[in-house]
Order: sequence, then structure tokens, then C-alpha cells
Amino acid sequence: MKLMGFQGSRGDPGLPGPVGPPGRCNCTFPNMYVHRIPIPGPPVIQVEEKMVPVPVVVVKEVEVTRLVPFEPTPPGFGPPPGWSPGMPKPDLSENGTLLFGNFTDTWGNYTNFTTPEPYTGPPTLGYNRRECMLAAVGIPVLHAESQYGEVGSWMRDAHPQSDYMAEKRWVTDGYASPVLYEYENERQMMNKVQNIKYYVDYLASGTGNLIYNGSYYYHKHGSTALVRYDLETTDQIEAELGDIAHRDCGRLPDHTFEDCNETERHPWLYSRPHNYVDFAADENGLWVIYMRPDSYSLYVSKIEPDFYIVDTWEVPDVNGTELADAFIMCGVLYGLQSATTRDSRISLAYDLFSNETIPGQVAWYNPYQGLTMLHYNPVDSRLYFFDDRRLLSVNVRMDDDEPDYEN
Repeated sequence: MKLMGFQGSRGDPGLPGPVGPPGRCNCTFPNMYVHRIPIPGPPVIQVEEKMVPVPVVVVKEVEVTRLVPFEPTPPGFGPPPGWSPGMPKPDLSENGTLLFGNFTDTWGNYTNFTTPEPYTGPPTLGYNRRECMLAAVGIPVLHAESQYGEVGSWMRDAHPQSDYMAEKRWVTDGYASPVLYEYENERQMMNKVQNIKYYVDYLASGTGNLIYNGSYYYHKHGSTALVRYDLETTDQIEAELGDIAHRDCGRLPDHTFEDCNETERHPWLYSRPHNYVDFAADENGLWVIYMRPDSYSLYVSKIEPDFYIVDTWEVPDVNGTELADAFIMCGVLYGLQSATTRDSRISLAYDLFSNETIPGQVAWYNPYQGLTMLHYNPVDSRLYFFDDRRLLSVNVRMDDDEPDYEN
């Protein structure tokens, strides 16, 4: 039997051992130490089969790239000007200095070259925040009937800042009106119980008006100006859109319009009386659809809430008076063929980010054959439309890749 006493005190450290072989990185995330760079030359054609209603072959151009290892910059150092991953390692013996201490060196200064400076210029179009394609339209749902005329529009906030605002609904009456009717919720709208009646300062022209972030956006009748009316504070701003169609028939003392021919007025958007501007909202923000005084071409402008114009497109080969209505969803402009036939089609699809026309058609149904307003709302991804006094909406099916368009 062997007895063991208590452990004694720790002895002095031993001598250092021999130097081992060069180490090898066993990094958990090796991608942190490589960068993908393009290889000069033409792209590679990639062919793949895809099943939609019928088999199709999709041909894509794929950029050829390769992974290049690089050594991460140690903390406290910055790369020299012009250096990027993939270049030879810079010589530290001549002018490499610590970022801390001397801030006048040619390496670090105050900027980390791997982080771009924040952009402080005017708004730009940027990237498409949601890429999707309209594949099919569902069955229309009747929400209520307007207590006014057979022409008008109805809306929910396309960018609400609270659940309270998201529940509200708004209705306009006629082709042009200075009045906006607000309802607390859809039940109150169905029971025709108004919450507030807004009298805006100007006549709102057309049925393409919009509620966005608690403000009412409309086109000031007889002018090239757009107006934003804050529903909470009643403050408003006004801005010129530019050379747009706007000259309309004269108004009579009873607030109706004179009869006039096309030579006395500018062409109406969608051939809808007194309609010149159609506001739209999608996942990318606000848009306006309109025409020029001397042209039937369709124009689209991306705007900010303060009416700063980010970019403008002329949609090729599209007559703005021949469409029945239009909306924008996921950065794609869609156009409806007819507002007065029961069975119609969404026959126009134009990608505003890639500037490409997308072939195909999607079936559309006008239950009451009198559509006067059509909007997409990104909050619930539904289409809202006003059809012969009825307030309706319809669900849509989106495809994130290729649409099931009918031939």
C-alpha cells in the first residue's frame, strides 16, 4: 500500500522548448481570408432546364470568378492607398507605421479603407428592395360600396407608421374633388360612418391619388404641381413635376366641367377624364406615372416623399391613353388592357431597374366593368381597385424567379 501526502508548492518555470514547425491556419471561416475577383474575359453561358406550365430552357450569362487568398490587415494598421485584396503584400519596412500615435502617416490616416465613406449626396435609385414577378391574380373581394358616385378611388396607407393608421381607409368621389373622406376602419367604411372629411386647398385631379406615411398625395388640377397634405397637422408642401400633361377642360360655376375636345386640352392619362397623374407605391417607395403635353408616351418618375425626383423613365412603345390603368410592384410597371370588359389582361410588364420589357400576360377580372382606380399596396401585397362604386381588392401570386405568364 502506497501513501500519498499533500501536494507541495509550485516549482520554478522550466526552460522554453524547441521552436516548432511553421503553423498552419485551421480557420473556422476560411472565407474571411479570401476574396472573389473576376477573371478577365467574356462571361460563361450557363444553360439549365426549368419547369413552368411547359418545360423551358433558361440561358444565363455567368461571370467567371476565382478565390484569391489575402492576409487580413492586423488591428492598428491600414493598407496603403491603391492597395486591394489580391495584390502582393505591401512592404512594411519603408513606410509602414502604426495607425495610433502618428495620424499623418501615408497608410492609415483616419479612414479604414475597407469601409466606404457614408453617402451624403442626393437620393439615388439604388437596388431593387424586392425582386418578384406577378404570376397570377386571385378572386376579387368586395369590401364595401361607396356612398357616393360610381367613379372614385379608395385607399389604405401604403406606408403606415402605426397599427392605428394601418386600420384606416380613405375614399374619394368623382374624377376630380377637393374632398377626402376618412373612415376609422373597414367596418365603419362598410357601414358608411365617416370619421373625418378633409377639404384640401386645391382640386385633386384624377383618381390616382395616394395615402403614404400619413399624408395625402395628389395632383393639383390644371397645373404641373404635386401636393403632399399631412393628415395629422394639415401642413402641405407643393412641388413642380416638370413638363407634364395638365391642361384640362374649363370648370363651370356648379363645379362641373365644360365639354371640350382633344385640341383644347392635353391628353388624359388612361383616357380617363381629368386624369393626368397616377401615384404608385411599392417596396421601393413612391412613384408617379404621367404623360407629356405633346406626346402619348408613358413616363414614370421615382420620387422621394418631398418630391425630389430620383430618376425618370420613358416606357418604350407604350401609349398612355390606350392603357386602362397601371401599377408598380417590386420595381416593375404593369399595365391593364381594359377597365370596361369583364375579362381583361395585364398585358404590360416593364422592369424599371433593368429597363427591359417582360413578355407575357396575366388574366384580370373586372366584376362590375367600370374600373376607375387600381393600386398595389406593399403592406399586404394586394391590389386595390374601384369598380363602379364598389371597393374591392384582390390577392396576387408572386414568383421570385420566373413568372407563369400566359402566351
